[in-house]
Amino acid sequence: MTQGPLQFISPQQSRQLTELAERARLGLSRFADTTVEYNAIGLQLLDEWIDRHLRQFPRPSQEIIIAWGAFLGETFRRRFGGEWGLNNAGNRPRLGIIAPQGETGQLFVDIMDQMQRRIRDGMNESLAFYYALKGIELRE
Repeated sequence: MTQGPLQFISPQQSRQLTELAERARLGLSRFADTTVEYNAIGLQLLDEWIDRHLRQFPRPSQEIIIAWGAFLGETFRRRFGGEWGLNNAGNRPRLGIIAPQGETGQLFVDIMDQMQRRIRDGMNESLAFYYALKGIELRE
């Protein structure tokens, strides 16, 4: 268990997010007409998919936002060995990945906040770029 404002979500909730990420990955594979993996290339394709979706639907549904976020989070979880969790600091809980950092630390990767920034600010908040930056931070 984590200390402070970070807490892991239940195994059932984590499983649901993983299943949702897999559905998003399959949809992204259909969009890209290739098998998409949970990696930086997959996130580049997700960036493209989001841009195309937002041109048609400037206000995406909460369901699609959560699916995109699940794919982003699952990419972090698989690559960096983290777990789905909540950061309860602030005025509302935030969903993300609690990942090990260094030998004894942890870093909260704020998945859904990044997803909201990506939708609001476009490619200035690229998910692939965010993944690269956070990856550097996690390895420190």
